[in-house]
Amino acid sequence: MSDWDDAWAEAEASTDPAVMVFDTLELQHPAFIESEAVIPLRFVCDVEPRTLTIEDGATFNGGEAVVFQPIAFEASMPEFAEQRIPEVRVAVDNVARELMPYLEAAVVVRADLKVLVRQYREDDTSEPVYGPVEFVIRKVTVSGTRVEGMARLEDLTNMKFPSRVYKRSEFSALMVG
Repeated sequence: MSDWDDAWAEAEASTDPAVMVFDTLELQHPAFIESEAVIPLRFVCDVEPRTLTIEDGATFNGGEAVVFQPIAFEASMPEFAEQRIPEVRVAVDNVARELMPYLEAAVVVRADLKVLVRQYREDDTSEPVYGPVEFVIRKVTVSGTRVEGMARLEDLTNMKFPSRVYKRSEFSALMVG
C-alpha cells in the first residue's frame, strides 16, 4: 500500500461518522446543450438531489449553489506509478436512458469529455472539501444501463507551469530599469 493510500485511509477514519460526505461528478462537453447553451451534467452519489455550491472560478456557475442529480456511480482510486499518467475507471449505473442523448451528441463533436470530481461534507456545502480534480474520459462503453469509461489526468508533462502569464501592465515591478 502506498503512502498516499495510507494517508487517505487515515483521513477517512478520522472524520466524524455522523457527517455524510457526498461524492460528485460533473461531466463537461461542448455538445451538452440545452436551450442553445452549453451545460454541465452534475451528479451526486446519493438517493436524492443535493444543492451544493460550486467553487469560485469554475467554468460553469462559479460561486453558485446548484442542484446535483442523484445517481449511482463508482470510481476506483487512481493508480500512481512512475512514468504513468494516473487513470481511474468510472462507472455510472441505471442512467443509460438519461445520458445516451448527451453521449450520442458528444460523439459528433470532436472534443474531450471532461469529468470533475468533488467531495462535499453534509455540514458545510458552501464549497467542496476536496477537488475539483479534472479528468478526461476515454473509451466510453455502454452496456445495458451501465456507462463506463477510463478517466485520466491531463498529460502533465505537456502542461505549462506556471499557467499564469505575468504582464507588465498588471505587475509594474517587472519593468526593466
